[in-house]
Amino acid sequence: MLNQNKANQELIKFREHKKPDASILLEIELNNPTKLNALNFYMIVTLNKKLREWRYKKELSAVFIHSAGDKAFCAGGDIVQLHSIISESKKKGKDPALAAQDFFQTEYETDYILCHFPKPVVLWGNGIVMGGGMGLFMSVSHPIVTETSLLAMPEISIGFFPDVGASYFLSQIKQGIGKYLALTACRLNASEAYYLDLTKWVYAHKEKQKVFDFLFNSSFKNKEDFNYKFKDFYKKTEFLSEQNNWIKDFQKEIIQAVKFKDLKSFHDHLTQEKRENKKWEQNRQNFLKASPTSLAVVFEQFRRSKDHKNLKSLFEMELIIAMNKSQNSDFPEGIRALLIDKTKDPQWKPSHIKDLDPSKINTYFKALKTWNFSLRV
Repeated sequence: MLNQNKANQELIKFREHKKPDASILLEIELNNPTKLNALNFYMIVTLNKKLREWRYKKELSAVFIHSAGDKAFCAGGDIVQLHSIISESKKKGKDPALAAQDFFQTEYETDYILCHFPKPVVLWGNGIVMGGGMGLFMSVSHPIVTETSLLAMPEISIGFFPDVGASYFLSQIKQGIGKYLALTACRLNASEAYYLDLTKWVYAHKEKQKVFDFLFNSSFKNKEDFNYKFKDFYKKTEFLSEQNNWIKDFQKEIIQAVKFKDLKSFHDHLTQEKRENKKWEQNRQNFLKASPTSLAVVFEQFRRSKDHKNLKSLFEMELIIAMNKSQNSDFPEGIRALLIDKTKDPQWKPSHIKDLDPSKINTYFKALKTWNFSLRV
């Protein structure tokens, strides 16, 4: 047990750098590169506690979040660990939703805290930024992409749904394109992320130290002062214009697809819309192979997100969906097929959208009386 605790402690590292002006720059490093810096429960809890500890400290100047290795900032939550949590609870005859709640709730609370963090938070989103990694990326004040950044919310492929605040940040993307991203697990490079306003900050990965040095050597009176100085320091990198922008090239086709207001019409349209373009076809296949239940939940998620007046209520809606998903067979089945047995043949129930029961989809948005799902922020 001691060895396990020590191993966990190495998965996320915190360094407090005393700056020349006597303030503190807090550095946070995800250090789980063999798992693409996926967030296990220990990492989520530890990050949550550290952010709560530091968010109101007067001596804090800024926060810099990055990760070890060059392949990924963070590929998401450790859903293999989550699968184990759900499976063990079922074996013991317990409610798997309650077993999974701590994982999801702590993760969502962490993202919410970052969204409202009083000091600047700079995140270096190099490499893979997906799922839970996107939750962190989209929650900070200054998310940075590089030439290797690859952003996505691929949850439909494992029988889940785009969470970690995606109800807000995907619905904010212009002309309904965020809905297309959610339904197709479409991957974005830096140029596409910048084009969709998911970030305003683009650097070459080799400039990471340069950005850190700026944070360390500069003084900031407040967030407004930081924004002014960071904008003055920032120089847009040349590679941005050199990258392909598939979203821009296929924007007309994407908008045509998302104009359909119900899943069946969207499904029929994509089934017929075959194109001689590798990325279009990959996205189309992602959709056609996804859990029908998850796709229906996403449609309802986007519809209901318009009715929520604040971010906290959106996170609470996502928590209810996540807990209900933990009880449903598609989510653990998707994890098994794609990440545990790696057979890539998930047996969805139902297997086709024509067999969906709309009344059952609505139950994913209802909490049981035994659940306490209020975010502790």
